[in-house]
Amino acid sequence: MQANNYIIEATEQNIQQILEQSRQVPVIVDFWASWCQPCQQMAPILERLVNEYQGKVILAKVNADEQQMLASQFGVRSLPSLKLVYQGQLVSELDGAQTEGALRQWLAPVVDPEAAEQQQEEGFIEQIRMAIDAGHGEQAEAALRQTLQQSPDKHAIRAMLVEYLLGEGRLDDAQSILAEVTEDAEPLRPFRARFALLEKLEGESVSLAELRQRINDQATPEDLHAFGLQAAAAGQFQPGLEALLQLLRDHRDFRDGIARSALLEVFECLPKGDPLASEYRRKMFNYLY
Repeated sequence: MQANNYIIEATEQNIQQILEQSRQVPVIVDFWASWCQPCQQMAPILERLVNEYQGKVILAKVNADEQQMLASQFGVRSLPSLKLVYQGQLVSELDGAQTEGALRQWLAPVVDPEAAEQQQEEGFIEQIRMAIDAGHGEQAEAALRQTLQQSPDKHAIRAMLVEYLLGEGRLDDAQSILAEVTEDAEPLRPFRARFALLEKLEGESVSLAELRQRINDQATPEDLHAFGLQAAAAGQFQPGLEALLQLLRDHRDFRDGIARSALLEVFECLPKGDPLASEYRRKMFNYLY
């Protein structure tokens, strides 16, 4: 599709041909008039977006004064009026002047459905976090489980449920939810690493609380190493990383430089791009080099 085909002047004579294209590409039908100030304000924003989307959407501009029959057929009662047609169906409408953000949000489900779905998923997870923080954990868990029952491939939702269950100390439930997916999905990777760490530490006789007291009194390399891994396995990542960094700084050669490998193990338990991992990777690098 050529750039000059993204924006088309629509009339009664060519509207059917334009709408036929909606079977492959979404079509915005923009009803406007020369006397309509909001139309003039929104037009450059809309045209810029259409050109930016590079053929993912077509803009059909209809002068409502000159094409009154079309305006009547589309049920236009005020200007500006936008009609979104996709796969031959009217899927959405907007009346009145719109901001660029509102237009992007309106177009997202058809122009970039994956991004729109991800945004919706992120909003849902944020609501779940707020519910948990407000003490409504049971309702949050029920909502997460219901969503997974309907869409078991939503790995970020599954990761949120695993995170909640771990926070509640329900390790068996968390591991069961994690085991339902065998593929190497990125949102689940940190939790698989965390369970591997828990398995490695199984049978440790010294509690996390006792190790914390020991390193506060007199930090031995053995206690720093044990505390760092146990704290991370319990989800206390910053204290764990701090202990391992201290081990690297003060006892770099302890057990053939085990501090470095322990730090890398803990980094694997954090999500990709986590700021805490980035911060402590930089600190580790500075101590090593």
